[in-house]
Amino acid sequence: MSVQGKKERLRAAAGRLRRDRLARAEALLYAGLAVNLLYAAFQAVVGAVARSAWAGALAFYCMTLSAIRFSLLLGHRRADRAQKWRRYRASALVMLVLDIALLGIYCVTQYMGHIITYPGYMIYAMAAYTFYSAIAAVRNVVIYRRYDDPILSAAKALSLAVAGISVYSLQAAMIPAFGDSERFRLVMGSCVGAGVFLLISTLAVYMIVRATRVLRRGREE
Repeated sequence: MSVQGKKERLRAAAGRLRRDRLARAEALLYAGLAVNLLYAAFQAVVGAVARSAWAGALAFYCMTLSAIRFSLLLGHRRADRAQKWRRYRASALVMLVLDIALLGIYCVTQYMGHIITYPGYMIYAMAAYTFYSAIAAVRNVVIYRRYDDPILSAAKALSLAVAGISVYSLQAAMIPAFGDSERFRLVMGSCVGAGVFLLISTLAVYMIVRATRVLRRGREE
């Protein structure tokens, strides 16, 4: 294909994005997915270098949720309504199982003295990603409320889960680096960790119940 032809295709794609709000939403989700994968790779490297079970578990968590988001988006326009709700429920089930597993690793790192000490530049990178993921999660909640689409709702929930875990990880990294109180570390870690894990678990259970009710209603009709 000639250079001119490629430019025409790019202009046509840009035009579709401007006209199609759903296409714009999908493009933003794919961009967020790429950033999440980079963060997961970063945590995997930290886990290998620091021999940290928590960083390795966090990398696995982010990679798994990113894989689910990709599978949700890949063929969601071809899926019928019932298939979308089943995939919505399946993603919630995986999110709940991962949250329980991550809670176990959290307890080990929190109460058995497995503290991860990050170099300063890594903490700044984590902070930048945490702010990005939190802002993106809030933006997704606002944007995707207008779409009655279970797939986009599931993708929104998964991005919110990653943002919540990122907030906990950031405070777990900052307190040992900038503070010296073990009691403060335990109290803050317990409060933030409990809040994050409760939020994600509640969200996952709500999604499972909601999807089950919708699918049951569809079978009855």
